[in-house]
Amino acid sequence: MKRKYIKILVLSALLIPIGCKKDYLTRDPYGILNQSEYFKTDGAGMKLLTSCYQPMTDSWGYTVNKVAIGDEVVDNAGAGGSDPGDRPQTTEVGRGRPLASNALLFETWANRFKGIGNCNIALDGFEKQGANLIQDGKPVSAETVKRFIAEVKFLRAWYYFDLITVFKEVPLVIQIEDPSTRKEKAPLSELRTQVYKDLDEAIAESNLPRSSALTSAEAGRVSKDAALALKARAALFFAGLMEQNILTGDAKAEYTLAKNAAGEVVKSGGLSLLPDFQDLFRGDYQIGPFSKENILGVMRKYDPAFGLGGDAFAIMNVGRNNVGGWGGNTPTKDLAASFDPADPRKMFTIISHNDIFKTSTGGQEVHNYRGYFNDFDLQQSRKAFVPQQYRQNNDLQRSNWQPYWIRYAEVLLVYAESIIKSGGSAAEALPYINQVRKRAFVTTSKVDEPAVYRLFGQGLKPISEAEFNTTYAVKATDNVLEAIKKERRNELALEGFRLYDLIRWGSYPTTMKAFFTKYGFADKGRDASDKSWPFPIPQIEIDRSNGALVQNSNY
Repeated sequence: MKRKYIKILVLSALLIPIGCKKDYLTRDPYGILNQSEYFKTDGAGMKLLTSCYQPMTDSWGYTVNKVAIGDEVVDNAGAGGSDPGDRPQTTEVGRGRPLASNALLFETWANRFKGIGNCNIALDGFEKQGANLIQDGKPVSAETVKRFIAEVKFLRAWYYFDLITVFKEVPLVIQIEDPSTRKEKAPLSELRTQVYKDLDEAIAESNLPRSSALTSAEAGRVSKDAALALKARAALFFAGLMEQNILTGDAKAEYTLAKNAAGEVVKSGGLSLLPDFQDLFRGDYQIGPFSKENILGVMRKYDPAFGLGGDAFAIMNVGRNNVGGWGGNTPTKDLAASFDPADPRKMFTIISHNDIFKTSTGGQEVHNYRGYFNDFDLQQSRKAFVPQQYRQNNDLQRSNWQPYWIRYAEVLLVYAESIIKSGGSAAEALPYINQVRKRAFVTTSKVDEPAVYRLFGQGLKPISEAEFNTTYAVKATDNVLEAIKKERRNELALEGFRLYDLIRWGSYPTTMKAFFTKYGFADKGRDASDKSWPFPIPQIEIDRSNGALVQNSNY
């Protein structure tokens, strides 16, 4: 009995501190910082800001995905790949009636909502802990924190607008939510209001610099001009939906929003076009990304010492066989036919089967596009291709290739279109569309410098300004709106804009049906109708929502 009594006393003594001292059980694990402590670590603010940009640097989830959704599911390009079964998710959307299990659509949903979630975490942290931030051992100024917040609000609007373009209505999440929270779709009107709210607050922030004020070290960061350009882009889209009675509102007033936002960039941004279109897509990426034309792009630098790899887009969307790519993003014959033969942008957008490029050793690389899912069009994207001399070890994944998500050329075309649609005259819009066309026809090179032979370069000749004005410039007597639509296709081809344009113009069903009737390849456009868009919400997200999310009524 005595031994038993002693054992009980010992056990009781051991239990006393466990039962009475609460923080013994609730202390943080070693190596884990709570939020308050994290914000006091050096560089925490910049790391949190960077996390909001991170989804845009995802080669597969963003870069490849965005161009697949924007160009490969419509009439600009095919999915490509090794064979018809290589990229079925893209081909399926291209037919016009994708399943709710479609992997391309789920990828879009997951990536953009990851970005939105990161933005919500960052905004919450900056607002609560911004005063505790330090960088390089010094306190971060209140002005810098305000700039961080403006950038994050832009990025949240950016991700939401991507989702709206594809799905129309999605859940609106603008704060940190408990993981168990399940939300229904927000009305398009509420999403529109939130996109504008985030962008207007970013634009109004005096600490968000203009694009022309960004240093070379800040290239790739959001500017006031990027926010204005996105607002103009969004307003064009919402105005188009209003004209189609998909969204309630005053379309003319919406076009005026687009005009005012784009006009502020054009008149006060200090931006300009590169004289030579080739400098954007030659493959070196030493000029275009740092020019006054690039308003927003994802800066890429292949530097394995710092864990920086190239973008998979630059191997995914390049020809197979001896060229070494994976054969995705195959431009269509229809896109090629849309260019004026005298327009060198055709050559700098599309590479043809049997075109020849220089090798890094002084030899020749003949592009062979046969034997994979490209036998119909026999074309690949020049905008994706990095010639050998601009890669390390001739490796397509070891280059500085980067996408341009907002270019000044687009803003000029948005401005021209919104001038007319808001009630202005064709004559008022002409200088802006012709600025883009003049760069193409007059000052752009007629020779692809890294190439030996280019099919679409044959017959290109210098064009004087006088000849441009009489033969190639858009005139007030032309159908200027149709000219702008054609110009957008030629200038922005394979950069992710075509679906956005067809949806807002209300021409997606007719364009895709006509494409199927004319070409019939891969059944693209076969099932396209006014019931195709918005595309279906991923079924996995509906299942996870416990009934809160309801599938789009057209699916």
